[in-house]
Amino acid sequence: MGDILWLTPPVIAGGSALVVLLLLLALFRLRRSQSKQTDYFRQQVRHLDKELQKANKQVLEVRSVMVGLGQKVSEQQDIILHLNERLKELENADTDGRLYSRASKMVKLGADINELIEECELPKAEAELMLSLQKKLSGKEAIPPLTSHPERKAAAAAGAKRPVRKPSR
Repeated sequence: MGDILWLTPPVIAGGSALVVLLLLLALFRLRRSQSKQTDYFRQQVRHLDKELQKANKQVLEVRSVMVGLGQKVSEQQDIILHLNERLKELENADTDGRLYSRASKMVKLGADINELIEECELPKAEAELMLSLQKKLSGKEAIPPLTSHPERKAAAAAGAKRPVRKPSR
C-alpha cells in the first residue's frame, strides 16, 4: 500500500496541472510557429503579387510594341506593293526606250529602214525619222537653219506681195 500513497489527490492534482501546463506550453509554441509561418507565407504572397504585377506590365508593354510593329510591317508591305507596281510600270515604259536605243545603234551600224521596222517593231514614219536624224547628226545631210524672228519672215513674205512704188519726183 505504500506505493499508493504517492498517488494522493494533491499529487494527482499537481501532476494534472503539470500536464495541462505542458500541453498549454506546447499549444502556445505551436500557435507561435503557425503565426510565423502565416507571416512568412503572407510575405511570399505579397512578393509574388508584386512580381505578377511587374510581369503584367511587361506583357502590356510587349503587346503595345507588337501592335506598333504590326502596323509598321503593314505599312512596309503597302510600300513594297506600291514599289513593285511602280517597278513594273517603269519596266514597261523602259521597253520603248530600249527599242529606240537599239534602233539608234542599228542605224549607226548601217541598218536600212526595213531592218528597223522588222527588228525594232517601229512604224515606218519613226524608222524614217531615225534614219534622217542619224544622217543629219553624221553630217551627210545639212540641218536647216532655225529662224530666230518669225515676225521678220512674215513681214518679208508680206512685202514681196506688195507692188513696189517708185518714189515720186
